[in-house]
Amino acid sequence: MLAPTAALLTTPSSIRIDDVVLDGDAVVLLVTPTKSTPVCPECGQRSSRVHSRYSRTVADLPWQARAVRLQLRVRRFFCTTKACRKKTFSERIPELVASHARVTCRLEHAHRLIGHALGGEAGARLAIPLGMPISPDTLLRRVKSSPRSRPTSIRVLGVDDWAWKKGQRYGTILCDLERRRPVDLLPERSADSLASWLKAHPGVEIISRDRGDEYIKGANQGAPEAVQVADRWHLLLNLREALMRAVDRHHGHVLEAAKAVAARQELEPLSAKTPKREAAEKRLPPDHRTERSQQRRARRLERYRRVVELNEQGVSLRGIARSMGMHRATVRHWLGAGSFPELARRRVTSRTDAFLDDLRRRWDEGCRNAAQLTREIQALGFSGSSVMVRRRVSRWRLGERTQGCRPASRQNVRSPRRPSSRRVCWWLLEEPAELRLEEHAFVQVLGDRCAELRISAELARAFAGMVRHRHAGDWENWMTNAQGPGVARELSGFAAGLRQDEAAVRAALSLGWSNGPVEGQVNRLKLLKRQMYGRAGFDLLRQRFLQAG
Repeated sequence: MLAPTAALLTTPSSIRIDDVVLDGDAVVLLVTPTKSTPVCPECGQRSSRVHSRYSRTVADLPWQARAVRLQLRVRRFFCTTKACRKKTFSERIPELVASHARVTCRLEHAHRLIGHALGGEAGARLAIPLGMPISPDTLLRRVKSSPRSRPTSIRVLGVDDWAWKKGQRYGTILCDLERRRPVDLLPERSADSLASWLKAHPGVEIISRDRGDEYIKGANQGAPEAVQVADRWHLLLNLREALMRAVDRHHGHVLEAAKAVAARQELEPLSAKTPKREAAEKRLPPDHRTERSQQRRARRLERYRRVVELNEQGVSLRGIARSMGMHRATVRHWLGAGSFPELARRRVTSRTDAFLDDLRRRWDEGCRNAAQLTREIQALGFSGSSVMVRRRVSRWRLGERTQGCRPASRQNVRSPRRPSSRRVCWWLLEEPAELRLEEHAFVQVLGDRCAELRISAELARAFAGMVRHRHAGDWENWMTNAQGPGVARELSGFAAGLRQDEAAVRAALSLGWSNGPVEGQVNRLKLLKRQMYGRAGFDLLRQRFLQAG
């Protein structure tokens, strides 16, 4: 038997602790209610007539990892109201334990916190060493039954979508941008669901959203008086996509520019190169790799011709994609290119690139030890390992070994690489002063060969600067230039779309609200989805997400 401690004295005034008993590894508290005249839960009338007594056992928070059980000596009373349906009732202690519950309110709250943070399986594994064992299913039931607090008045609302399954099914996330916390989760991405939510929660003055048609319609229907703000990140994303489509259409000019830059570099003085270095820099790929690459290109070219034929026959993009087993975006990209789009070779960078001249100089001087070369360039600021250096110089070793060993017919000369459309798009959007020398040279050559891309790139950089620095005064001038001659049709179409959503774009250029906090909440929602392995329903996901936020 143990004497009550100070922790036991912090109990509700409606009960009395009579004794504390050790039962193996558990602690049992004998508790008696102290109310003399409890209230009938049906009619609210007090009663003092005792009908009977019984014992009720409930679990409580552990003490020093010891399980704690409360042995409640509960009384049953007669109801003195003749019209009441209940003839007898048990006295209740709502501040300690709920009706018919097997655990105390505070233990149930602790289980809910664990379930909100970790979910069912992981939460149940953690609860065992903490002295609060519970099954995963019961833990999830605790989470589902958690009371949801109604959102307070929201003045600035952020709206974005989240993916149940990317590319197929989407929902809607709503965030309070002033408090930077989520307020609700909707199971679908539609104008009706957003409009219904806005009508049920009046008072929204500003709505930050992307440029999707569903959210525009939903905001107009549910809160017509609210100011809509187009998200600046999505504006820049739409700009980059439009410019990339223009680059795709001019992929022939991109290849010509790459060849011109490569030829210019070949004509530069090669005094720093020795005959041994020139031979070592020639990569001699195995013949089977080249043959395999040519076979893949032939298959891709045949698919491209088939897509063009189906398009000439009047088949829709969806029909072509279904018959060819391709994504609709790929079909649209191929048809918009105008000719067969060659694949761009991926450019692989290494930390040794910045120290290539030093490595080449020491190699030509006769140093062949990779570990020694690593120590020397580490003194110059290299932060990589000797494995990177060994991988770099292995090409030079191969060039020395194979020099003069292969017949001239098998010594393939490296063709100039065409950079990908994505990379070219980034170069065109970057300020010229921020580009490296070879990138700047490529952009200049491309602009000389294709005036449409040069004009479009200048307009794109101007729009990006206008959005980043929020220069609303430049809007009309930029729109006029975007509809002028010599501009790529993709960028003119982007400007026409902005004109349709002009009020929201102008608000984005003058107000400071954006969907940045919403994107962060979407990222947290993805983490919760991955923790739940996609097996939980929407109700459980919504409860965990809103409570964790």
